[in-house]
Parts: sequence; structure tokens; C-alpha cells
Amino acid sequence: MPRYSTLSSLILSNKSPSFYFSDSFIIMKFLLTVFFFSCGIAVSGQNIFNSPYSVYGLGIMNSRLSTLNRGMGGTGIAVRDGYNLNYVNPASYGSIVSPVSSIFEMGFYIEHSSYNTNELSESKTNGSLTNMNYWFKFSPKWSSTVGLSPFSSVSYKINSTRTLGSVQNIDYTYEGNGNISQVYWGNAFSILKNLSFGLNISYLFGTVSKTESIDILSQASSLVFENKINTNKINLDAGMQYVIPFKKNRSLVVGIVGDNGIDFKASQKNYLYDGSADTLATSTGKSLKYKLPASVGIGLALHSTRSIIASDLKFESWGSLDFHEVDVEAHDTWKFSAGYLYRGNPDATHYLGAVSLRAGVHLQNYHLQIKENSFSWWGFTAGASMPMFDNRSSINITYSFDQLGTLTNGLILQRSHQFMVDVVIRDLWGGKRKFD
Repeated sequence: MPRYSTLSSLILSNKSPSFYFSDSFIIMKFLLTVFFFSCGIAVSGQNIFNSPYSVYGLGIMNSRLSTLNRGMGGTGIAVRDGYNLNYVNPASYGSIVSPVSSIFEMGFYIEHSSYNTNELSESKTNGSLTNMNYWFKFSPKWSSTVGLSPFSSVSYKINSTRTLGSVQNIDYTYEGNGNISQVYWGNAFSILKNLSFGLNISYLFGTVSKTESIDILSQASSLVFENKINTNKINLDAGMQYVIPFKKNRSLVVGIVGDNGIDFKASQKNYLYDGSADTLATSTGKSLKYKLPASVGIGLALHSTRSIIASDLKFESWGSLDFHEVDVEAHDTWKFSAGYLYRGNPDATHYLGAVSLRAGVHLQNYHLQIKENSFSWWGFTAGASMPMFDNRSSINITYSFDQLGTLTNGLILQRSHQFMVDVVIRDLWGGKRKFD
């Protein structure tokens, strides 16, 4: 038997080796989890993505994705995989099969974005942590996961010259930074043989700051308006999956997910500085409220022993929400995505034959109409999963391209290239095999 196939062969053949875990193993898993989340909280203050469109609302919203989802274009409502995590639908947490008893996953990315108008262009490169997750089982019918990932991100700086009353050529600077992160606990339950239900409980925390600075007359003083959003909120989302077997080792999975939306409160403070940056006056502005819409999605996926073909359709009711910015109107969005997964051959006689491949596309109408302009947000992804340590762990590499915006009416066209690396460790610590 080739050394790449140890774990995959057991999964595909449905063999069930038993495991026992010592107290020291449980303590080690706990300490590792605390360490991972401590690292995550330390970096949660960093901006995750750069975009001029994060000036609106709570910024750019980030989907909760695993390396499997990212490689398939964000698809996953109906995906069930016995070897990889899927965070699009919490009902899928129970699809991981024996002998896998726990999974750690951590992802990093580097992004290069270009921003273009009809007259100007600029580019920027940044990188950060994308997610950290730990999956385990309480019982054969109850699976659970804890994770940390970005929820929304604000990162922009825009300079412009405007007229203020009778005074021309006043310098305005718009700057925003910060992000909202989410710590979540997800659970999946096998209700019937082919029916599963899942629920995520998320704690959202973080601070987003937006400022508008005006250099007054001879620039001896400046007026700064700051809008700061501090949040500590609980959010719920749920999902279901139903498996329809129709041929040997083949099945059709139907999935559904839903989220009832969430409200945020923001505090606003105004500052007046002089040329030496000393504070001349402060005042408190009106309270602001931000809302995120309810959403529902449905997915279909065709599963076989070696591949998955899946597609998702998701609706978000942004049209019922109001935005505080002028020349901005929200409207409902539909997001479509499709993805393909090819599993490497667990009995491959050479390493490349054991590598898994993924690809996907996504397309949606953006939820904001800016200066009466509507535009889309689309992209594609491709990735590979390279097995390590007898296929018990893997290093996953994903490339994605995204385009957001338009050149119409002086707006900005943004194109982004991302390279992501996810490390997945499956039951690496403490497990001792005892075959029946």
C-alpha cells in the first residue's frame, strides 16, 4: 500500500479503527486551542482586506469559509465531505467520518489589489490570517467546531478637493480602518439516516473607525469627524442537508441555510484640532444604527467516490435596509456560485496522483447602488490539496481572482489577486490505533 493512502483508504473503505485518548491528549488539545485563539485575537485588530468600497456601512463583508469552500468558489451549501471541513452549511460538520476524530485548520493569505478610475490607478499588497478552526465529535451523531474568522473589514484612504461654502480647493481626507471578527461554535446533529441539522452561534466583536478630515483655510487648523463602531453581538445561523442515494457510491445532496440578520449600534464623536494636532473642542454626534439583512440559500451537489460537483444560490434582503451615506441605495442581492472537487487517488503509486484539485466561480449583483450605478462582484478560484504525513494532514494552496466596481461616473474598478495557504492537521496528536 503506498504511504500516501493510509487515512484515505480507511475513509473510502468505511473501515472503523477505534481510538483511545489519554488525559494528556485532551489537555494538549485544549492548550493548542487556547493558543490558536490567543493568536487570532492578537491579529484581529489588523485590517483583513483593502477596498475603497469598504467606506460604506460596515465595510466589505467576509464569508465564513474553509479551505474546501475557498477552492470551490465559496460553494458549500450542499457539500458533504468525509475528509474536509465545510463552513458554509453547519449541517455538514457531521460528514467527517472515522478514523478522523479531530481537525485543526489555519489559513493565511497575501493579496495584491489594483484600483483604477478613468484617470488614475493605484495598487496595494497586504496579507493576514484568514481563519482558525478546530473540529471534533461529542458522539457519533453530534459533531462540533469552534473557529475564528473575519466578519467585516474596513480599510481605505481617499483624498479629494472640494468647495466649502464660498471657499474653494479645500482638502478632504476620508480614512477608515478596523474590522469585526467572529468567534463561533457550531454543532451538527444527525436527525435521521440521511438528514442532518446544524447551528452556528457566533460572537461578533471589534471596532471600526471612519474619519473625515477637513483642512481649513490656511491649514492652521483642521476639523475631524469620527464615526466609531464598537460591537459585541451574538448572531445565529442554521442549515440542513438531505442525502438522496441513487447509485452505488453516488448521491445527490440538497442543502439549505438561513440567517435572520443582525443590528449594530455606532457612536459618533467630532473633534476640532489645530495645526499642532491639539484638541480645541469635542462633541458627541447622533447615535447611528447599522443593520445586516436576513438571508437564505439553497444548494445542490452531486457526490461520487472521487468527485463533487456543486452549486449554490443565495438571497440577501439588503433592499429593506437604509444606509447613512448620500448617493447610496441598497438593493436585494442574488449570489450564484459553482464548484468542482476532484479527490486524489488514495491508492496512487506516486505522490502527484494523491493530490486533490478544486475549482470554482462566483457571481453576484453588489448590494449597493452608488451614484445610480449598479455593478457586479465576480471571481474564480483554483486550488490543490497536497497530502502530508500519510495523508493525515495536508497543505492547501488556493488562488483567487475577484473584480468589484465600475469605471462609470468616476467610480473605482477594483481587481484583486489572492494566494492562500491553509494547513490542515487531522488527528495528529495522541491517537493510538487499535484495529478490531
